Amino acid sequence: MDSPNTAPVRSTASETFSRLAVTPVPAWAMAGSLLATFPRAAALPTYKPSRLSCLGFGGALALGGYIIYDGDQVNGAGFASAWSTLYLMANGKAALKQLRPWPALLSGGALGTALLYGREFFFLDTGRTRL
Repeated sequence: MDSPNTAPVRSTASETFSRLAVTPVPAWAMAGSLLATFPRAAALPTYKPSRLSCLGFGGALALGGYIIYDGDQVNGAGFASAWSTLYLMANGKAALKQLRPWPALLSGGALGTALLYGREFFFLDTGRTRL
């Protein structure tokens, strides 16, 4: 018989994702990647993501990371998930059409960020591991 205080056993991967979802690291990594892309986007006007996308979405994801860093993990996760999803809607198709690795990696990073933080926001589990 299980005692009522026994927490369900989680796999190592699930525990790792749970711990990452309450840190600003994925949001800041994605923001840094987008902001680092700005010089390339500024040099080539036909390059996707555009300059505005690099600065706007990079700044929004940096802000989402700061919200998490400031201690509001749930709202920060929702903010970062929403902006990552918006990035995919604005730039995902163009990134895959270009057949260039960096825009495709940015879209993959946005998808990963959206899924990671979306899990934390939409499927809130109060028993989940916190840092």
